[in-house]
Amino acid sequence: MNHKPRFSPGQRALTGLAGAIAALLLAGCAAKSPQGYGAATEASLAQQAQQQLEKAEQMTQVDPKQTYLGLITQMQQANQWYAALAHTEAFERQYGASVQMRLLRADALRNTGQALPAENEYRALLGETDSTTQARAHRGLGLLHAGQKRYAQAVAQLERARQLNPIDADLLSDLAYTHMLDGQLSAAALPILQAAQLAPANARVQLNLALYWLASGAQDQATQLLQRLRLPPARNAAPLIDETSLQTLQAQLAAVTQAVQDRTNAAAAQSLAPPVAQAPERIRTVVLEHAPRAADAATLTADRRPTPAPTR
Repeated sequence: MNHKPRFSPGQRALTGLAGAIAALLLAGCAAKSPQGYGAATEASLAQQAQQQLEKAEQMTQVDPKQTYLGLITQMQQANQWYAALAHTEAFERQYGASVQMRLLRADALRNTGQALPAENEYRALLGETDSTTQARAHRGLGLLHAGQKRYAQAVAQLERARQLNPIDADLLSDLAYTHMLDGQLSAAALPILQAAQLAPANARVQLNLALYWLASGAQDQATQLLQRLRLPPARNAAPLIDETSLQTLQAQLAAVTQAVQDRTNAAAAQSLAPPVAQAPERIRTVVLEHAPRAADAATLTADRRPTPAPTR
């Protein structure tokens, strides 16, 4: 019968240590400089690794121009329009003019009450060949006209922008809101429903949908939507709307309700207005057609004069 040798704890420790030493020796042998084709292969791999490292470093370098552009965009999203306008000028002095910066400056001009310079800038951008730029310029003109309560012109510009960019949820929402401010709820239905499905997480779009439902009398749908918007979309996330959003919505609803009432009253007044009297004009025309002209009247008068006696 074979018996396995028994090792004391000290012997087992020595055995483990010996194994570790052997592993280190093997690693040392592997670390020696390779010979033959292996050396060329390792050098090639090292060069490729160095090239990839340099490429990664270039990709991770910060672009100051794009960083500055992003800063201006964030200012506008935070409604810091005056600061954004100042930075557009500083940006162009440093990096030169560009279409994107001109659009940002036009938006800043519009939102700081400088309507004429903003309109001139937007109209100049309509000459660009890029359809996205044209759409943004038309949208800017539409928002400018809507702010001036020139709703027919605003809708025309926003419709043109929609044709150029039919999947822009913010644009569709602006078009629907303009229709509502003009008292045209039926015209607002399609663009706001499209916008809501295109951007379900866009608070501004969803609030405009709630506004449309409230103005249209769909109280249950509006209530369900607002309840959903007040719930955090994820853990540790803020809800899409707050009390300030609801106060703004209430003011907008009052404005839209008044616009719908004004349009209804105007339509009713027009229907009750007496028809335009066309008959007297027609009779007058007939009389004039049969009445003798001035020249004919003079001829008739001359014909009725007594014939002078022949001269003797």
